[in-house]
Amino acid sequence: MLRTARDLIHGASLAEVSIEDICTEAGIHRGSLYHFFPSKDTLGLAVLDANWDLMRAMLDEAFQAAVEPLDRIDRFIDGFGRMLGLMRQKMGTTPGCPLGGLTAELSAQPGPSRDRAQAVLEAWAGYFSEAVHEAQVRGQIPQSIDPHAAALRILAYLQGMALLAKVFDRPNQVVSTRDTVRALITAA
Repeated sequence: MLRTARDLIHGASLAEVSIEDICTEAGIHRGSLYHFFPSKDTLGLAVLDANWDLMRAMLDEAFQAAVEPLDRIDRFIDGFGRMLGLMRQKMGTTPGCPLGGLTAELSAQPGPSRDRAQAVLEAWAGYFSEAVHEAQVRGQIPQSIDPHAAALRILAYLQGMALLAKVFDRPNQVVSTRDTVRALITAA
C-alpha cells in the first residue's frame, strides 16, 4: 500500500493522487487504507518518511568516513543521478527528486506536515554541512565558509537540477553538477 502510494505520488504529486487511485492500484479497499492512514496527510507523511529512508541510505553509502569529505558530495551526486536514471527506466520518464516535490507540497500545510518536511531537508543538508566542516578542518576549503549556508546552497542547486532533469527528461543533468557544486561550496 505504501509502496503503491509512493510510486503514484512520485509520478505525479500528493495533490493529484487520490485515495481511490491508491486503493485501485494497490488492490485494496478504502477502509483498509484508512485503517493504517487516517487521512491523506498522514499517508503523505508516511510516503515522505519512506522516501527519506531511501535517500538516507544513499547518503550513508556516499558519506562514508573513509572517503575524502568533498568526494562524499561527488559520490552522492553520482548516486542521485543513477537513482533518477533507474527511475526513468522504471517509469518511462524522469520523475525528479522523490523528496523535493513532496516536501514542497507538505510545507504548504502548517503544522506537522511542514515541520516534518523541514526536518527532512535539514537532515539532508546536515550531510553536506558535516562534509564541508570536515573539509575546513582538513584545510581543504577556507575557514570563512559557513558550512550550513554552503549545505543549503548545495541542496537548493541539486533540487533545481533535479527539476530540470524532470522537465527535460534527462537524469544525467544531475551528474553534470559536480563542478558547480564544488564552486557553490566556497561561494560567499
